Amino acid sequence: MSTFAVFGMTAGVALAEARKITRTSRLPTQGLTLPEWNAAVEKTAAKIMAGKKVKQLSQLFDAPQYAEQFIVLARKTGECRDLRIRAKCEITDAEGKPVINQKTKMPRVGWCEYQPEPSEQVAYLRGAIELGTCYQELSQSARRRNPRR
Repeated sequence: MSTFAVFGMTAGVALAEARKITRTSRLPTQGLTLPEWNAAVEKTAAKIMAGKKVKQLSQLFDAPQYAEQFIVLARKTGECRDLRIRAKCEITDAEGKPVINQKTKMPRVGWCEYQPEPSEQVAYLRGAIELGTCYQELSQSARRRNPRR
């Protein structure tokens, strides 16, 4: 069951959203030229990046480590902000009781922030360190087998 996704905002997503919402004219009788429209799109994209709105950036993942890998790649590729992993879970009220949908009589399901257990974080970091040392050992053995000429 896919229950994890990455939410946030990247420059590419902000630019695409700005292209959708930027008007092509100032007044009904006046149209914008292409350079004016491009400047307006850039201004709107900058405003979106400065805001707080986030969107779902990734497809659904089965495990949170795949979402963490997506975050690492997104940070490498360009400007981004507020990258968070969210999980699908039952929505609860202030008392901790699940909120019931009146139409279906089932608990409402929505996105909530994913907080890994402390033991999972330690295990993940230990695995990442072990992977790093394995990678270093493999690269050193490959250099020994194939020295550069």
